[in-house]
This record gives sequence, C-alpha cells and structure tokens, in this order.
Amino acid sequence: GLLPSKFGFGVQGPASNGVQLRGYFGLYPQIQNGSTKTARGAQIDMREIYAAATGDFGEILFGRTLSIFQRNAIVQDMTLFGVGATADNVGNNGTTLGRIGFGYVYPDFNASFRYTTPSYNGTTLSVGLYDPSKIASGTANASAAFTANEADFPRVEAEVNISLAGISEGSNLAISGMYQEADAATELEAKGIHVGGTLVGGPAALTAHYYNGECLGITLQLDSGATSADGVCRDHDGYYVQGTYNYGAGKVGLSYGGSFQDQAGSDASTAFDEKDSQTMWTVGIYHNLAPEWLAVAEYSHAEEEWYNTDAGDEDGESDIFSVGMFYLW
Repeated sequence: GLLPSKFGFGVQGPASNGVQLRGYFGLYPQIQNGSTKTARGAQIDMREIYAAATGDFGEILFGRTLSIFQRNAIVQDMTLFGVGATADNVGNNGTTLGRIGFGYVYPDFNASFRYTTPSYNGTTLSVGLYDPSKIASGTANASAAFTANEADFPRVEAEVNISLAGISEGSNLAISGMYQEADAATELEAKGIHVGGTLVGGPAALTAHYYNGECLGITLQLDSGATSADGVCRDHDGYYVQGTYNYGAGKVGLSYGGSFQDQAGSDASTAFDEKDSQTMWTVGIYHNLAPEWLAVAEYSHAEEEWYNTDAGDEDGESDIFSVGMFYLW
C-alpha cells in the first residue's frame, strides 16, 4: 500500500527553564517485491530523524520529517491507509501512490530547520528552510533530460493551519506555499500555493484540497517532470474532494481528484508525449476489527492522458482492487 511499515522511537527529557526537548527517529521498512519472486531484503527508509525544542515561544525543529507544502493534503487523504493508484510504481520495491499525483504532489520527507508559532485559538503558522532540490526533468518526462542544480539559498515552505473547531470539532483550513530558485543556463523559480481542509458534521466529513504552481512536477515535487527539455517551467495544478462517513467501528469514503500540467518551452514542438493529466476516483472501507487492527478494502479507477499522441494511441486506464490490514500500537 501507500504506507510502509513503521517503527518509531521518541525520547523526551524533563523541561528545563520552560523548554521541553525531544528527539525522534522513524524507520519505515517496505515489504513489497519489485514484481519478482526473487527479492532479498527490503528498503529501510529513514524518513524521520529530528530534534525539537518546545516552549512558550512555540517550537523549533531541525532534522528530517514530512515537509510543509501540501502536507495537509496527504495527511487527510483516506487512501493513506490504502493503495490508491499504482501507476508505474509497482516494480520499484517501494510503496504505491495512494492519491499522490492524482490530486496533490508528494511533499516527501526532507531536511529542514522549522519554526512553528504557539497555538492561537488552535491556529498556528509554520515556516521552514529546506535543503534545496534540483529542478529537473528526465527522459521519462521530456524529450531530453534537463537539470538546474545550482541553488544559492534554501527552499522556503510555510503553512497557516487554522482551526475551525468553533464551527465543528475536527475541522480545519490549511494554506501552504513553497518557493525555490535553481540555476542552469538561466534561473528557474519553482513556486506553489495550496489551500484545503476538512469540515466535519457529526459522523460525516468533507475534505477538499487544491494546488497551483510552476515547476512543481505532476507527481513528485521539483526533480521529476518540472520542466520542458529546454528548461522552461511547466504550470501545474490539481485538486481532490473526498467524503467520508464514520459508522463507529470504522468509516466508508468516496473521493475524486486529479493532477494536471501544461506544456511549456519545446514540449509542443517535439514528438515526445508529455503527461497531460492523471485522474482517479476511489471508494473504500476502513474498518477497525479491534483497537489495534484496521482492515482496509478499496477500489480505484485511474486514468492518464498525454499530449502529442498519435492516431490510434489510447489513454491509460487501470482498475485497482485491494484488501489489507494494519496492526497499530
């Protein structure tokens, strides 16, 4: 599925002068085979290792954890505990995609210095300085590879997370953004804005997220499919909407969304078929057999479209049915 297994270990000492110090690391071993019977070992993904200091001033965190830009979109995605889309990800020994690339672009786990303000009536502001990424497209994303990998400054990501508990408990609105420059022959600017959240009404919840930007990529951020072959930023946007109903021992849900990109630079003048859109709808049930046992069943229908297609070319379609279980403690 989208989530690998996880073992997390946190340490925390007594507060000193009003400051609480803590540390955390998380190992995320993955159990999938890479479309082969002979698969020795699995990836052990060190996604999280960080330290944080918390006090009246808020929180200062340094290390590696989930990045800020679009993090609310993936955390609130019901397919997080399911499978969602597989796309071309089934043969890499890694996880499936969930709704990554089908409604939001993966924030990933990156190294940063991050500051979060104290909570004001449940509302916080987080700002992070991140190890910059190359801005690139490979030969799977454009007619020729392009890379801009000279960055003078860190990437900046920020989020305002507004509690809507005054309307209904568990509701929120999140607005996040990102900006980074990288140079090749010319300077490129990757930038994006995201808005979304959840509105809860009794056992029902409605979630919606939208993003827009340049040089973002359609599935992974910045370093995959961000530009044309001649180094011009593509425009990217996407959204998903989701409704869930909690029946006590679990929830059922239905969601639909997609990610889209425009051609840029030399895209339209080459014979290469750049990705146009990726859309998917999913229906799922997530049932707690016991407090520690979560059973999941999902069905998804995904569609992919390309630019510059030849006569007789067909769009990509896939139907994914999955069942599985989580043991949580």
